[in-house]
Amino acid sequence: MKKILLLVHDDAGLASRLEVALDVARALDGTLLCLDLTIPIASVGADPLFGPMVLEPETATQAVVAARAKLDRSGLRYDWIERRGELATELAHVAPLADLVVLSSPRDMLFPAMHKAIGDTLVRTNKPVLAVPGTPAGMRIHGDVLLLWDGSPEANDAMLAAMPLLSHAASVTVLEIDDGSLGLPALKATEYLSERGIANHLRQEMAFGEKAGFLILEWIDTLKPAYVVMGGYSHARLVEGLFGGVTERLLDDCPIPLFIKH
Repeated sequence: MKKILLLVHDDAGLASRLEVALDVARALDGTLLCLDLTIPIASVGADPLFGPMVLEPETATQAVVAARAKLDRSGLRYDWIERRGELATELAHVAPLADLVVLSSPRDMLFPAMHKAIGDTLVRTNKPVLAVPGTPAGMRIHGDVLLLWDGSPEANDAMLAAMPLLSHAASVTVLEIDDGSLGLPALKATEYLSERGIANHLRQEMAFGEKAGFLILEWIDTLKPAYVVMGGYSHARLVEGLFGGVTERLLDDCPIPLFIKH
């Protein structure tokens, strides 16, 4: 995990995305790939057939200039790409160059729309996404981590994708959520972590439907982990969107960084 894609856009989540991306890049000796994006916005009276008629200002805003100055001061390696277009589309173009994509949690964002961007990035590019809440608190790379486990291939893929980060964790709590259709048991995950010298603990719960999301949030409040690792959209995205799947619930309500892999 050496190339970290950071969305650089003047919005409410920029400062927190930058802090987390810097923490990850330092820990992994990585290079930041900064996507400086100008996004189309609809003007009053825009033609519904032809879409938005206005682009954001092309000149760098004060927030973007400050972000680049902070990158310069950090001493970390970074590349800067300037693009114009819709968020999800441009991420799909650039994300294949990266190992991890840092975006904002939808809970703190009015514009741009992060739900679609996160979902499309996970499904279309097969890259893990680190969804970051709006408070610029950084990420405790060496803290405790909560790994969500439902026995699905997505949960296993998320654990494997997160291993470069998990190897720095103080400990990993594996929370097994069984809805009666558990696949691979969480003991296999704890064995995998133990074999690689990662301290871990197993917790097991039964939960069905929307209850799983609320149960996970309770565990987050109790354990206060540095971040959460989970497999995303393990059911059809349409079904999750309509019935409040766990992925959507955590994207909306998780108060800490959320590492997701489809």
